[in-house]
Amino acid sequence: MTINKALITTAVVAATIGLALLLERSAHTPGEVKGEQLLVADLAGEPDKEVNMQLYTFPPGASVPWHIHADAHEFDYELEGTVTLQIEGQGSKPLKQGEAVYVAPNVVHRGLNVSRTQPAKVLVVRVKPKESPLTTEVQP
Repeated sequence: MTINKALITTAVVAATIGLALLLERSAHTPGEVKGEQLLVADLAGEPDKEVNMQLYTFPPGASVPWHIHADAHEFDYELEGTVTLQIEGQGSKPLKQGEAVYVAPNVVHRGLNVSRTQPAKVLVVRVKPKESPLTTEVQP
């Protein structure tokens, strides 16, 4: 009877640890970055260009893939949390609340929220050719 009790206790402890690890992992699985379109407008004096404004929400651990904005100028302003901007060949720059950054046209980059607990929000304004896609995924 003592051996069975020890086996049951061991099984219960192992199951509890396994469940705790599973819950820990699922709690830190990054969500999807969401972009909300705020504005698309013609750029005055530039008939072939437009201004595109979006609000991006990065859940904890979330990132966007490496990409470029073909012939587009990008201006980012961090509203909440911290998004780490990675630029090919230049390393990483944390963009903290209240900070802004400019990303030149055709620069390979991506953004990620390295926090495991805090979401991040960034306002992005792009000046781009009307016919160009907003983003093009690329390999770094």
